[in-house]
Amino acid sequence: MLAVVHIHKTAGTTLAGILKQSYGARHCHVYSEDPDAAFYSAHDLRRLKERFYPRLDSIHGHDIRVYGDLEGEEPDVEYLTFLRDPIERCASHYQYDVQVGGVDLPFEEWITHDAVRDRMTRHIAGPDAAASDAITMLGRISFVGLQHRFDESLVLMQRRLGVPDIRYARKWVAPSNEIKKRLLSDPESRRMLESVNREDVALYRHVLDEVYPKQVAEYGPGLDAAVAWLQRKNLRMSKWRMWARPRYAAYVATWRLRYLPWVERQRGSSTRA
Repeated sequence: MLAVVHIHKTAGTTLAGILKQSYGARHCHVYSEDPDAAFYSAHDLRRLKERFYPRLDSIHGHDIRVYGDLEGEEPDVEYLTFLRDPIERCASHYQYDVQVGGVDLPFEEWITHDAVRDRMTRHIAGPDAAASDAITMLGRISFVGLQHRFDESLVLMQRRLGVPDIRYARKWVAPSNEIKKRLLSDPESRRMLESVNREDVALYRHVLDEVYPKQVAEYGPGLDAAVAWLQRKNLRMSKWRMWARPRYAAYVATWRLRYLPWVERQRGSSTRA
């Protein structure tokens, strides 16, 4: 079973669409039943399979953590994740929070919140983790993709993990990149971004220098041709074409009509308790 560690603003929504069309009703975007839980647990996964997905092939979500305990339910789980330049990722995250999340905070206040700091490192290795911890934890991750080499990463991922269909249509595109561009071009804003992402920068450099090149080398010849083929196929892809596929429709029917209402009730009960 595949488990996607979805880190904010690393093309995770587009990747989710790929898994939905590949696995249909055998894929689930998951949430912890307890909204305050540290991670999506083996208990959560067991109940998910018993109630809704007995033939589950992949899960995806912000609550999935490599340092969690999913192996207690699924010993052969294969983790994958995508990373992004930490400074750009953080600036994009603030832009998204403002444009979509309804956040009404100046950047200078937003950047001081603990949840912003070293998001990739902590998502992979835990709330108190350093880059060295996350680098060690990478040994438990079957594949690490790069957002800025997305198509190439998908081809590598397909070979490594056997995902059937990697064609895609981008699911969410920012209406404007003005906020991100302003933050990245302003020296003071950039200094603040760098100050809260030092561990992420070290982790990302390790992936760029060591992990990703190894994955490319393992693929062997033909990678460029495979990427070109994917890009040609994607010229005809649209969200409407993707949504119309039977597997995608099967995913929506199971997830939206059955799982989502149930997990929302569970999370509401946990909050009230």
